[in-house]
Amino acid sequence: MFASASTLRADWPLVRGDAAATGAVVAPLPQPLDILWTYEAAESGFEATASIVEGVVYVGDVDGTFHAVKLADGSPLWTRKFEETGFVAGSAVVEGRIYCVDYNGVVRCLKIENGETIWEFNTDTSLYAAPNVYEGVVLLAADSGQLFALDAATGKKKWEPFTIDQPLRCWPTVVAERVLIAGCDGKLHLVDVNSGKDVESIDIGGPADGMPAVVGDRVFFCTAGGVFHGMTIKPLASLWEFGHRAQGEEIHAAAATPNAIVLGTHDKRMVALKPATGEVIWSTPLRSRAESSPVVAGDLVLFGTVRGRLQALEMAGGKEVWNTEVGGRFTASPALTDGRMVIGNEDGTLYCVGGK
Repeated sequence: MFASASTLRADWPLVRGDAAATGAVVAPLPQPLDILWTYEAAESGFEATASIVEGVVYVGDVDGTFHAVKLADGSPLWTRKFEETGFVAGSAVVEGRIYCVDYNGVVRCLKIENGETIWEFNTDTSLYAAPNVYEGVVLLAADSGQLFALDAATGKKKWEPFTIDQPLRCWPTVVAERVLIAGCDGKLHLVDVNSGKDVESIDIGGPADGMPAVVGDRVFFCTAGGVFHGMTIKPLASLWEFGHRAQGEEIHAAAATPNAIVLGTHDKRMVALKPATGEVIWSTPLRSRAESSPVVAGDLVLFGTVRGRLQALEMAGGKEVWNTEVGGRFTASPALTDGRMVIGNEDGTLYCVGGK
């Protein structure tokens, strides 16, 4: 039996919370919900999902400034500007170091105290997916079709990149010494995390969109054509599909729990599916698309929309319990920790939501 990382934790160090990309925590958010504070990135925007570790929010903006902000009140701790670049993917904050990627293809390891660079590695390609860090290895999916593995301490290559003939733009999910990565070659690949060797692959009917999320021995992900898959991992085999290939709609990442898989669709719905069968548990219409992948905090589903709306739905039945219109466009996903949610919009504002 494959086992994913625990969903009961105080920190959100990776873009979907844990190495298995579940996007879920057991601890609920206190209610009633409200915006507790905001933080502004001057003349910039946030497309990257934040990481939160030990009471500090870490996130880069699209104009190349990396920010460290206090979770308690939104006050700045430090900023670090990198010239002629920008951050559109989330970071990983592991064992006192920050691992971030820019759209020019540079991977950086930064000091958590002040953002100073410890090491850099240039992939010579574009990077649109956040790094994953697993047992001292930094894993990176690259537009060149390469999966890089770097030593977290030194930035040196651990093994020669695993390579396909189409781009890799999805986050590399890790479970039981295997990397699950969906490619634009229309396949889901299972790669050995210690050697980079291809263990197994399966056809998924089109280019991938969104990172694979793992619960138990099953993986859940979407293709760019709008088909959402449920599969077993050992062996890789299809369980069910949700959606229609003619839709042409991207779904991005889902939040995955043992009881429900929650995802936003481009026809303005938030949907919960049964993990075993793909049967719809509930489907809630939205006023605008949720390109911000949802997260689950206890009994709530939380997300932002492209029209600047923050929303919370009941996990049990999909009923809306809270919303607020703040403007801007949310493409980053929420981060959860200590009873709070943090999310940034393309207008350059970070919002912290919690119970007053």
